[in-house]
Amino acid sequence: MNKLQRDRGAGRVKISDVAKAAGVHTSTVSRVLNAKTFGRISPEVVDRVVEIARGLGYRPNAVAAGLRTNSTGTVGFIVHDIDDPIYPPILKGIEEALGESGLMVLLGNAGYAPEAEAELLERMAARRIDGVVLATARLRDPLVDRCLDYSLPTVAVVRRPELTVINSVVNDCALGMREIVDLVVSYGHRDIAHIAGPQGLSTGRARLRGFSAAMSKAGLVPDLRHLRFVDQPTIEAGHAAAGAILDEGEPRPSVIVCVNDLVAIGAINACRKKGFDCPGDISITGYNDIPLAGLLNPPLTTVHMRLQEIGRRTGLRMLALLSDNNSEIAVERVRPELTLRQSVARIS
Repeated sequence: MNKLQRDRGAGRVKISDVAKAAGVHTSTVSRVLNAKTFGRISPEVVDRVVEIARGLGYRPNAVAAGLRTNSTGTVGFIVHDIDDPIYPPILKGIEEALGESGLMVLLGNAGYAPEAEAELLERMAARRIDGVVLATARLRDPLVDRCLDYSLPTVAVVRRPELTVINSVVNDCALGMREIVDLVVSYGHRDIAHIAGPQGLSTGRARLRGFSAAMSKAGLVPDLRHLRFVDQPTIEAGHAAAGAILDEGEPRPSVIVCVNDLVAIGAINACRKKGFDCPGDISITGYNDIPLAGLLNPPLTTVHMRLQEIGRRTGLRMLALLSDNNSEIAVERVRPELTLRQSVARIS
């Protein structure tokens, strides 16, 4: 406990105490600690005030602040499926970025249903959220239009609308898929199957585009019998798609390139169910590098998305929007990294 805290006994540290210690006006401290106004203060003053506030143990009165600013200090986060392992590290990154602002995240699970997404947005808006992060954005999405109609600060994460009408932070999916196809080609694979994601989502479309570009670069023409699309990129969908590919008979693909890790897990299970070994008979790749990927048998070769970093940058985008909702709209792409494990075999 520092001297000021001892002098005040058990009393709550006030904003005026922080201002006095920092040598600034109380209004400056108020602006620094407000997500909507901190961008108007010089970075040097922001750093000094935040450090002093933390050292004094200052905690803002969220209820009083909300009454003054008509703000609840919350940001909505709407996801497709809370069971999908990509979301916890994204959420962790968002909360890391929002940490000093006092903003909290309100999570909503939509279950791939547009009606549920719309209902969640309505309920969140009724609770006066300050902004919303959409992990559900489709290429053409009425939910995005509704956010714009509400003038609600909005950031899309992982998936983005086709038109650049809101800020987005995404993985460079086309690049990641090109790199993993280049890898399997360098391992000698020529009969390459692909389980693609929903084409109404930017992730599914970009990864298919990357797959096609890499195949063309290698002088390979995909066997259309070995191309499958899934409506939802889940383990069950991957199992069904891989089973259908294997039921086509000879020639059998030597590798199945999957749109994500969950689909890859389903594909591995389908191969085993039909008596094929991975990677002895059929190699399989994923995308996302979820925590489970390295624990599978065999450990999954995949594309690492840097999910927490994507979440952190999303949180920073939201803070910038809350500070200036008229700031320039942009799409930020985070470069992926290949993660080489044992689910891909070299062939002659």
